[in-house]
Amino acid sequence: MMKRVSDILRNVPVREVRGDTARMIADIQYDSRRVRPEDAFIAIRGFRTDGHRFVSQAYEKGCRVFFVEEPQSLREATQIILPDTRRWLPLLAKNFYDGVVDHMKLIGITGTNGKTTTAYLLHSILTTAHWRPGFISTVEYKIGEETIPAERTTPEAIDLHRMFYRMYARGIKSVVMEVSSHALALHRTDFMNFSAAVFTNLGHDHLDFHKDMDDYFRAKKKLFDGLSEMARAVVNLDDAYGLPMVADTEADVFTYSLENREATVSLKTYRVVGEGLYLTINVPSGDISLSTALIGKYNVYNVLAAVTTAVALGIPEEHIVEGVQRLQQVPGRAQKWVAPQGFKVYVDYAHAPDALRRVLEALLEFQPRRLIVVFGCGGDRDRAKRPMMGKIAEDYADIIYLTSDNPRSEDPEAIIQEILQGIYDRSRVRVEPDREAAIRQALKEARKGDIVLIAGKGHETYQIYGDRYIHFDDREMVEKYLSLRD
Repeated sequence: MMKRVSDILRNVPVREVRGDTARMIADIQYDSRRVRPEDAFIAIRGFRTDGHRFVSQAYEKGCRVFFVEEPQSLREATQIILPDTRRWLPLLAKNFYDGVVDHMKLIGITGTNGKTTTAYLLHSILTTAHWRPGFISTVEYKIGEETIPAERTTPEAIDLHRMFYRMYARGIKSVVMEVSSHALALHRTDFMNFSAAVFTNLGHDHLDFHKDMDDYFRAKKKLFDGLSEMARAVVNLDDAYGLPMVADTEADVFTYSLENREATVSLKTYRVVGEGLYLTINVPSGDISLSTALIGKYNVYNVLAAVTTAVALGIPEEHIVEGVQRLQQVPGRAQKWVAPQGFKVYVDYAHAPDALRRVLEALLEFQPRRLIVVFGCGGDRDRAKRPMMGKIAEDYADIIYLTSDNPRSEDPEAIIQEILQGIYDRSRVRVEPDREAAIRQALKEARKGDIVLIAGKGHETYQIYGDRYIHFDDREMVEKYLSLRD
């Protein structure tokens, strides 16, 4: 598709124009490596580098249309000088892709934990109700029958609108999507009208990016402050940030709770049945009962979040029940293997204190002979959570393997030492920086009746060392070393 530059500047505050705005462009790129001669390049100031440094590279590749914050020395090029390229990229993207997003029902899910599972549950419910929803998550993006591995939880604005356009062209009129605090703070979802927004919880995470918990909260709150009076706001009433999150929203508020019967949707009873849960839930029309293959109290919250959102959207109860029951597993979220020797292995994405505690609590409900946990903490990220996660592991697990988890530019052993600061009884700790070796040793140590939890990476298929991405998948390691057991 081709668009005239002048046609995508609608409502964009342009400081200066240099060159011909009648030029036609095929797309907008923020990565100079992806630029084609017919594309426009937008220079965005990032945290590690400034896109303006790559303007000449885009120019050399034939690009002749540039959105910049400062005029560049370019011959025969069109330059649109904006006050803030990052701030206005979402509107440029929306204009370029004909504003099709305004004709779609967007359901955004935000929170520290539970976003991905809630998104999968809601996608299953809406699919059952014949809504044919698109899907944007930490794990994958779905456009009809096409599935694309996710590069980030919430893509950059131009990537989002490109996906919306493809979805709309295939007749998809609704989208379930995770909305990260990074995306909200960096304006990726600006100028998008959400039909519903869901808040799961707020815990200690991403404080390497956000200044403090208040800043983290304010980023999440942007999603709800931007809702219209026609939208639905769904919040966890049991979380301290739940009601403050919707204090200023114009949307109709729907709440859910495990404890408070005044919530729109509340839990009456739940019990562990086999390897899943059976729940009775109170909704405005009465009680509904359903089963789920998901485990743990934390997943009860995720089910309630999805059910409440479906109720808010007017989905019939039979589709809600069937949709929840249809979802058997979420990739990298308590994903299970049963070893021939009689122990079980779970791979989970838990990489923050609350998430690690919740999955360990869930596994203890199965009363294992021993609970063995393998985990590490990411490098160049919030260091305060490292000893916190060490303490949680000591509180719940019998044996702890400390290892690497995307060390990036940091020394893996130095990260492990910071985790160890939260552990008093180190006799139960095995230190093995090589993650593959740590997984192999944990599986070798496991016996009948044990549970092994491998936490931190879940669905991820890489390890990050410096700037290098090395293929690594916890799930592949489990299958490899289980097959080698006697």
